[in-house]
Amino acid sequence: MKTAARLHLIALACMALGAQAQTQNPATPPAPATPAAPKLERVEVTGTMIKRTDAETPAPVSVIKREDIERSGATTLDELLRMDPSTGAGGLDDLSSGNGFSAGTASVSMRGMGSAATLVLINGRRIAPAAVVDVNSGQSTIFNVNSIPMSAIERIEILKSGASSLYGSDALAGVVNVILRKDYRGQMIELNAKQRFDGLFKNHTVTGVAGFGDLDRDGYNVFVGAELYKRDGVGITENPNLVQGDLLKQLYGRLTPSSTSSYPGNLYTYNNGSSGSFRGMLSSSCATQAPYSSTVSTPRCLWDSTQYAQYTGAQERSSGFVRGTYLLGKDTTLNAELMASRTRNDYTDSPTSRTESLSTWGDAKGNTVQFMGLALPANHPDNPTRLATTANPVKLPNSSGTTTSYTKPTVMGLRYRFADLPYDYHTQAENVRLVLSASTTLGAWDIDSGFLHHDQKNTKTLTGRLSLSGLNKVLADGSYRFGGVNSPEVLALLSPDINDWGNSRTTSFDARGSRELVKLDGGMAMLGVGGELRHESFEVGADPRTAAGDIIGRGIGEAAGSRNIAAAYAELQLPFIKGLETQVALRAEHYTDFGNAVTAKLGAKYALTKTLALRGSWANGFRAPSLSQVTKSAVFAFSSGYRDPILCPIVNTSNANCSLSLSTVSLSNPDLKPEKSDSVTLGLLYEPTKGTEVIVDAWYIERRGEVDRLSAQEILNRESEFPGAVVRLDSTVPGTPGTVFQVRRPYLNLALSKTAGLDYELGQRFGLGDLGKLRLSLKGTYMQSRKQQTQASSPLVDTVGYYKLPRNKAQLGANWSVGSWSSSLSYNYQSAFQSFDAGGSCDATLTAGGYGNLCRIAAWKTIDMSLSYKGFKGVKLSASVRNLQDKRPPLDPNNTEVGVSSSVANVYGRYLSVTAAYDF
Repeated sequence: MKTAARLHLIALACMALGAQAQTQNPATPPAPATPAAPKLERVEVTGTMIKRTDAETPAPVSVIKREDIERSGATTLDELLRMDPSTGAGGLDDLSSGNGFSAGTASVSMRGMGSAATLVLINGRRIAPAAVVDVNSGQSTIFNVNSIPMSAIERIEILKSGASSLYGSDALAGVVNVILRKDYRGQMIELNAKQRFDGLFKNHTVTGVAGFGDLDRDGYNVFVGAELYKRDGVGITENPNLVQGDLLKQLYGRLTPSSTSSYPGNLYTYNNGSSGSFRGMLSSSCATQAPYSSTVSTPRCLWDSTQYAQYTGAQERSSGFVRGTYLLGKDTTLNAELMASRTRNDYTDSPTSRTESLSTWGDAKGNTVQFMGLALPANHPDNPTRLATTANPVKLPNSSGTTTSYTKPTVMGLRYRFADLPYDYHTQAENVRLVLSASTTLGAWDIDSGFLHHDQKNTKTLTGRLSLSGLNKVLADGSYRFGGVNSPEVLALLSPDINDWGNSRTTSFDARGSRELVKLDGGMAMLGVGGELRHESFEVGADPRTAAGDIIGRGIGEAAGSRNIAAAYAELQLPFIKGLETQVALRAEHYTDFGNAVTAKLGAKYALTKTLALRGSWANGFRAPSLSQVTKSAVFAFSSGYRDPILCPIVNTSNANCSLSLSTVSLSNPDLKPEKSDSVTLGLLYEPTKGTEVIVDAWYIERRGEVDRLSAQEILNRESEFPGAVVRLDSTVPGTPGTVFQVRRPYLNLALSKTAGLDYELGQRFGLGDLGKLRLSLKGTYMQSRKQQTQASSPLVDTVGYYKLPRNKAQLGANWSVGSWSSSLSYNYQSAFQSFDAGGSCDATLTAGGYGNLCRIAAWKTIDMSLSYKGFKGVKLSASVRNLQDKRPPLDPNNTEVGVSSSVANVYGRYLSVTAAYDF
């Protein structure tokens, strides 16, 4: 029981005892009237639709308060949630993911189950998913949390159990509910600046908010705000040693020129797309000349492909929000809420390159498109053999260190880096979210209803990609000069800007009500009922040139679909005996694309004593297949290294079918069924003394029918089981199948996962008299197991302790406040894990180089500190330092450019955040 509630009950008990004493002694003069104890305000807590006075429900909910947000120094919601042990790893980030299908998108993952298993709400209502299809993360529903401005957030409630019975699809692992600020009065301007002590990773935020109208006195309140945010992009060349740059250079050649696809380039023999032999440098003015190998001394023109890699891309975000509340009579409240944001991300990478070898990709219809390799025609002005004759042969060095004489113009293969075409990736996400809601009392019912419309648009602009038709034209007419100066017109023809786009909309109307039913031994029985109508639409399109296959090697993501959802749900709380709270919830939904879903939840909390309570819950849940998985959609990717087991029964390096370059297509499947889950929690709440809190919750989640695709190699190995999935060219040899050129990978209900672990929160408050107040806390998550099965015939494999799945995450903190001062100190811990996936093996480069110890990514331990002062009228000054000891993150050998995966660690080092706020 919370301290405030206990004090109110004590006050009531004292009043009752006083009244009893007065009755027993009529001679005692009547005591002055005692004012009634203030009525405890009922509030709605994530995980239940029935308002309550006790924040601790049968299901575990943790809260990040406004003061916690300010103390953290975080300037994005993604950054903030990664600090919490229960939500801190596994989601997408928008830092350095510029080359992905979902670049610029940040998402939340709970329990290591991926973004699609965590539902994100704002004030208890859904947000539209990001308008992207990401083949690398299951092409599934992704909620972009960085579309929510930090200045608008009052608190964040994290429900750590399944909640489909109340909120519907996607709440398999849990729910993150962002509660916005309301009923604010005054004006406030806040400035925040963040950076490393060496000046890198600059972030700036400017916030202004204003509120007027006292809801109780004036009957209305209007709250408006705006936020501007800017993050600098930082390349690894600005400080290569933020991880272990020396080791990355030694093992993987980071920031070392090594690519023969260089500028101005290298000449090779040309044989219709086959790999050629070296024939010399296109120009002697290479930026870098070096021996090709230790055994061949002939210099090559080399290029460092990692010099453009980034720790973080640049970001600019602008957002605004307005919330109006109006009291209409005694019991009716009208609310209007509008939020809009625009987020732009800019990434850069090494300029594109081509070689004399064949490249294969496809168009949006699945047709194969090929580029037969980069070759200078015999008459091209940059071909050194253009003027060769028998009388005047042209001599070029070859791979053996001698020269080859050309007595006539000859087509020459070329390995070349298009350095005059900046290779950039720009994304922009625009969000507009409108909510109109009303709450009132009708008889015994508390009623709440609302209308929501959320529109999210995503655009991606790519520069530096090569047009097949443009490249063929400039090669034929010689208008593009390799290693020379080229006109804007030629560059535009060779590399037009590519524009992809997406649009996601969610529109809904909901109504719910709750009331008291009857008094039971433990209190009032409560009933809540509700319903929702929702329309979802989703459309993603590729640039017409990409869809036509004209952009060399470019993957294609397209999707289009919509659906309607109708839902009805109910919740019942039955306190049969004193100290017992029960929760029963049921939800039925109908989707127009896949059918029906029914989910339920049971929960109970029982106070064994005034200081000790037990709680537990069971819930089943579901995740509806995303629109991009069941409606018209396809994502085309292109990669190499596949083996055709029919035409390559035994691996042979001379057999091209042993290492194929293929188009792989992720296809929608209208026959998909929803994923289903069961989740169980069992917890203990203990307050042994005043100011001491102990909360421990064990959890178990089983997820079935997880939507995924088999790998292209798996489909090749089992071709007979998937008719039409392996697409071959017409055979030129009777009785022998043709060469594979495409593998089609439909989405299927394949996977099973079982996850179990323990959450814990311990807190101790101390009153120090004139020295203020001190609170010590410890919270963390222990993942006992995370067993996954890729399909029914596969074994269950425990993945905890393997790549990106640490077993332990914890935070030990101390908060001290005295007078106008407040400070905090926290120790953050993430346990070590293997640098490879379960069933995999360590990177061969590490083991060959004698660094087998790095096959296990070390534990990540940091200390953060914050200090704030509000002794000046209307002014609050605060500063925080993260990673006080300036520790480098442990090396991740899977990322040989940055050296770390930003989903589990960061390269910021000692990082200062300073904030000044003026309230007037």
